[in-house]
Amino acid sequence: MYSIGEMSKLTGITAFTLRYYEKVGVLPQPSRQNGVRRYDDQDLQFIRFIHGLKETGMGLEDIAAFTEDGCLLHQSKVDEDEHEGIREVLQKRLLILNQHIVKLEQHMRQLEKVKAVAQEKTAYYSLRLQEQQE
Repeated sequence: MYSIGEMSKLTGITAFTLRYYEKVGVLPQPSRQNGVRRYDDQDLQFIRFIHGLKETGMGLEDIAAFTEDGCLLHQSKVDEDEHEGIREVLQKRLLILNQHIVKLEQHMRQLEKVKAVAQEKTAYYSLRLQEQQE
């Protein structure tokens, strides 16, 4: 089990941010021992995943919608009633991820344009510098 400080060191997310993510519903409330937050390896994996989504530019609202049903990887056997619910969760998550992928692809195209301009400028400046040295 990890304290919030240990989780912060392992994930690179400040304790303040972890508390904020819990407050806004991005992360579920962790278990507590004597009032102290305690995280396990599943929490660590989940927080790293959430952090990865955030680092790719996904907004907290979308992340909260994505995670509001908890971690599906750790839900083992499901009865028939839960089966339909999981189908809905999976469809919702696919929609969120596909929309995010479209945004990422748009951003990547924009970055490629900026990169091409930067490369042109680099070539121009290198040529000018070479001319100055002659």
